Amino acid sequence: MEKSKELKEQSLVAINSMPNLHEKETSPIEFSNVYWTPEKEGEFKLGVVVDIRMETFPDAQNPEKDKDLLCIVMLCQNEDLTITSMSNGSKKLVATIQDAMEKGSIIIEKTPLRITYLGKKKNKTNAYNSDNWSVKPILL
Repeated sequence: MEKSKELKEQSLVAINSMPNLHEKETSPIEFSNVYWTPEKEGEFKLGVVVDIRMETFPDAQNPEKDKDLLCIVMLCQNEDLTITSMSNGSKKLVATIQDAMEKGSIIIEKTPLRITYLGKKKNKTNAYNSDNWSVKPILL
């Protein structure tokens, strides 16, 4: 309880020592994370992967329960140069990113990527229907 009060006091001191925030520019980065569910082949996102972590979502089969899903989290650059946060838990996409990170091909928060949805692909392990992806580094 005492630690919570101390943190609140520190926060108050910090905000009191800031300049007038009403006169400052807002960052183009939007922190509200959106789950990306592409609908058409060819949809893509450009940006950098900032994390791979467990995210909690409502279970589609049982809306009363939540489901934990390992997801990539990516800061995406939009055409208007705003930045949004997106996550996706496709097992194939997460595995592709993890494998490239282990090999040193992707450096978290540094390697710009183009992730393109290639549509559904038939397979024997997932009801003959799983997402297929292209993950390519962007050359600067």
